[in-house]
Amino acid sequence: MKRRYIFIISGRADQKSLKTLERALEMIPADDRAHFEFRYTEYSGHAGDIAAEISEKYGSRVTVVSCGGDGTINEVCNALAFTNTPLICLPFGTGNDLSKTIFGHKTPDLKASLESLDTFKPHKIDLIRIDSYDAMGNHLAMWSRYCINVASIGLDTKVQAAAKAMVLAKPNSSFVRKTAYPRCALKGIMKNRASNFSYKLELESGETYQSSSSVNTLISLCNGKYYGDGFCPAPEAKLDDGIIDVCSVDDVPFGRAVSLILKYRSGRHKGQPGIHMFRTTSGIITSTDPSYQLQGNYDGEDFFGHRIRFEVCPDALMMCFPGDRDE
Repeated sequence: MKRRYIFIISGRADQKSLKTLERALEMIPADDRAHFEFRYTEYSGHAGDIAAEISEKYGSRVTVVSCGGDGTINEVCNALAFTNTPLICLPFGTGNDLSKTIFGHKTPDLKASLESLDTFKPHKIDLIRIDSYDAMGNHLAMWSRYCINVASIGLDTKVQAAAKAMVLAKPNSSFVRKTAYPRCALKGIMKNRASNFSYKLELESGETYQSSSSVNTLISLCNGKYYGDGFCPAPEAKLDDGIIDVCSVDDVPFGRAVSLILKYRSGRHKGQPGIHMFRTTSGIITSTDPSYQLQGNYDGEDFFGHRIRFEVCPDALMMCFPGDRDE
């Protein structure tokens, strides 16, 4: 018996990708399409609501196919965390950064993917749990959730917010979609690059690391390799190794920042002055200014807090990978 697939399609998905999906479906035999069901999101958070409904009703008897960007995948993975409902991710968003870890930099052929869904292999992967607290130590539930790809605080979050605004202003421009993050990154390093925070990490070895500075440029917490439309803060990250790869960048002068951003984009920044790489299991990031609230993002979605605690959650999600993917 062929497996049943329920597609969750983002209302914010790239229209070109949606048309490509329609054309690909027309080429799929009717008998195969009979095993597909399509659900379209209608409001913020709807992808998560649909995924939770599907998991509660069907459990492991169906596979959810997320068709959207990293934000849609974040909603779906939060709904499916620690369930037995498997997930396939097909890239339909702006950056599709998690897709680069799953499929590589080449965008998968939709028709071939649809025809080969039964060959995707389920495999448990990790998630990063992010919990946010205010200055009084109160837990901020609205800013706390699981992250499947990358979470970050500092300059890159400011850049991401600016790039998102640029795309929203011209949502139908493919040029803006492709260039928004690099353009905003270059503008960002010309302004105030520093953020007031320190961090304490629990390392893979069991040792504790405490940052020596109260001012830093950024810190990224990586389950996947890429974020920000292809920037590569953690070229050695794996989705299933029980480790969060952390990259922090000191408060560096402008001249060094220009050089570092090019290396940071291509994943060649390890070992450079001002760069610190760690393999961690958990940690705490704290604002060093009582009046300064940290702004971060997980999988491209904004969050806030005075203190941020994070930890790896091994084997938290049943993800399906292409059958020809290298283990």
